[in-house]
Amino acid sequence: MPAKCWNSVRGRVMRATRVDNCGNPVIGPCSQVVTKGFVKVSYSPEIAEGEEIELRRADGQLCVSDQGCPELKWLTVEIEFCQVDPDLFSMITGYPTVLDWQGDAVGTRITSKVECDSGVALEVWSDVPGAPCSDGGLRQYGYFLLPWIVNGIIGDLEIGNDATTFTLTGKTKKGGNWGVGPYMVDPTDGASPPTAGPLLTPIGPDEHMDLHLTTVAPPEDACGCQPLA
Repeated sequence: MPAKCWNSVRGRVMRATRVDNCGNPVIGPCSQVVTKGFVKVSYSPEIAEGEEIELRRADGQLCVSDQGCPELKWLTVEIEFCQVDPDLFSMITGYPTVLDWQGDAVGTRITSKVECDSGVALEVWSDVPGAPCSDGGLRQYGYFLLPWIVNGIIGDLEIGNDATTFTLTGKTKKGGNWGVGPYMVDPTDGASPPTAGPLLTPIGPDEHMDLHLTTVAPPEDACGCQPLA
C-alpha cells in the first residue's frame, strides 16, 4: 500500500491523561489536562544490549562468537514547561497540590515519594511543514503518544533574571491497557472536517510509543484538570 511521508515542526499542544496501576485511563472529574505551556518534549530510548557469547580455543582463537539481540527497556521522556499548571504537575508526579482559600489549585508540594505504577498517558501534536494540508484540503498534524508513563520526577529548577522553566521526567512502561484510547484522534473518512474516531489500531502489549499523521485537530488547551467521562 502507498505511504505518506511527513516532517514535524513545533509542538502545538499536549494532553496528559491519568492512568491507573494497570495502565487503564482513569474515568473521573479530574483525569486530563491539555496545555500549550511547554518548551519542548524529549524522548530518549534506554536499550538493553544483547548478551555476548564468546569462547576461545586452547590456542587463543575464537571458537564461538555470537551477539544477542538488543531490546528496548523503556523510553525516558523529559518535558520542559514554561507555565505552572498545578493539576498537570500533580498528575505526572503524584505530588500533592497546594490549594488557596477558595480551594483552587495554586501550586505543588514536592515529596520524597515516586509513583512507580500509576502515572499518565501523554499525547503531543505537532505541525507538518511544507505541505500542511492533505490532498483533500485537510490540515495535517503529527501525533505522538506515550500510553503509559511512570516515575514522574521534577528536575532542575532555576529562578533568576530570566524566564523560569520547570522540567519533569518519566519512563514509559509496556503492557498498559490504553487500547484505542478514550479520545477521538484519527479520521475515519475523507469528509471536511473528518469524522473523528479513536486510534484505528489498538496499542499492543509490547508497544511504548505511537507516532503517526492525522487530520483530526488537537484539543484546545485549558488551565487545570478536566473530566474524562
